[in-house]
Amino acid sequence: MGVAARSAGSVFAVLAVVVAVCLALTACGPGPGEAAPSGASTSAQPVSSPATPDPRPTPASSTGAARNLPRPELPEIAKQNTKEGFAAFTQYWLDTVTYGLETGDSGPLKEISLPDCKMCNGYIERAETAKSKGEWNVGPKWWISEFTSNMRPDADGRALAFFALDESRSTLYSSDGSVAKSIEASTGGAPKAVLAKFEVGRWLMSQSGKA
Repeated sequence: MGVAARSAGSVFAVLAVVVAVCLALTACGPGPGEAAPSGASTSAQPVSSPATPDPRPTPASSTGAARNLPRPELPEIAKQNTKEGFAAFTQYWLDTVTYGLETGDSGPLKEISLPDCKMCNGYIERAETAKSKGEWNVGPKWWISEFTSNMRPDADGRALAFFALDESRSTLYSSDGSVAKSIEASTGGAPKAVLAKFEVGRWLMSQSGKA
C-alpha cells in the first residue's frame, strides 16, 4: 500500500472516531422537547400559603360581626327550680339572644327555647336572616333587676315572673358596613314578664315580653 493510501486511511479512521464521540454525546443530552436532568437549574415559582384565620375572640363592632366568641355559659344556679334559678336562667336566655344576634349562631338560644315561644322564634329568625344577608348586630345587651315570681306553675307547668330591664344601645349593620338601624339605650321602663317551664332538670323559655 502506498503512502497516499495509508494517509487517507488514517484520516478516515480519525473522522470515524470523531463521529462516534459526537453521536454518543448527542444520545446522552436532552433532545427537543425533553426535560432537563434533575440536577439542572430551573426557575422555581414561590407557592403562597393561604392566609390563616385569626383565632382570637373578636367582639362585634362597626367593622364586622363577632368572631370566635365563646358560647354563653349556663350558671349552675340557673339549673335550679327556685326563684334565684329562674332569674339566672332569664338572664342567660337574654345573653343567648345577644350572642345569636352578634354572631349569627342561634344554636344556644334554640336549645333553651320551647318550639311555640314566639319571642324566641322572632330572635332566632332575626339572627339567621341577618347572617344570610351578610348583616350583623352590635348589641343589644340586657341586664335584669327586681326579679319577682311566686313560682306557682300554671296548667301547662309554666312559671311566671316580672322584672325590670336595662338595655344597651344596639346597631344593625348592612353588608356594606352602613348603619341599617340603631336603637338607643334604655333603663327601667315598663315591667317585663317571662313564662318558663322547668322540666328534666332545666328551664325552657315559653314566652317573654311586656308585662
